Amino acid sequence: MLQRPFIGLFAGLLLTTQAWAQTPMTQSTQQLELKPRRVPGLMGYGFDLAEYKGETATRSTSFRALGNAISRDSARTRYTVTSPSIPEVEADCAGGQRRTQLGWIAFEREDLSYSCTFSREGQVVEGMVFDLALQKAGLLARMSQPQRAGEMTYGGQTIRVQTQRIGGLALPTGRIAGYVFLKDGQEIGGIDFNRIMAPAIYLPHPGSPDRDIATLAALSILFFADPANQSN
Repeated sequence: MLQRPFIGLFAGLLLTTQAWAQTPMTQSTQQLELKPRRVPGLMGYGFDLAEYKGETATRSTSFRALGNAISRDSARTRYTVTSPSIPEVEADCAGGQRRTQLGWIAFEREDLSYSCTFSREGQVVEGMVFDLALQKAGLLARMSQPQRAGEMTYGGQTIRVQTQRIGGLALPTGRIAGYVFLKDGQEIGGIDFNRIMAPAIYLPHPGSPDRDIATLAALSILFFADPANQSN
């Protein structure tokens, strides 16, 4: 029989899921899916996301010792993207995470970090960067999914990204369930990974001044080989 505290925790998770599943963001944005396509000779693949097109390749490594007591994960991703409103740029992204826990001695070095810089014709594009890091959170949030937070800066704008379940049941799988994108505290987009099919990508509608920056944030997250998803 479940103890009362656990019943309360799971009830809270279910209530939170219902609230997130009804978020107005999913009703006020355009729902899309990334469509991959083969590119001859590329160690990766091409993609289409509405009017945005590009190519991507990812390389990731994982190290485990003493079971999972010591772990180290790293990833390197390159992708290009172009659209009628974005002249082609190349993103160079890298990051990872490490953790050590031995018996009752826990060295919680969960110093996850992941960053993307952007260049055009070999020159770094100033003021265009994506950063993601581990976010501290309470027990309920951590039971729901690993916590991440970061920022995307482009065209003089900055939006915040953070892990948040958008749909589906709040089962503690240890995997990333979703992200929301916020501008001035308002949800303008997101990604729902908690699906049987491909992730659902929510972008501002065509013509919105936030559509390009939200797309860049979405692509940077989609192409990140997050250690939470690689180890589960």
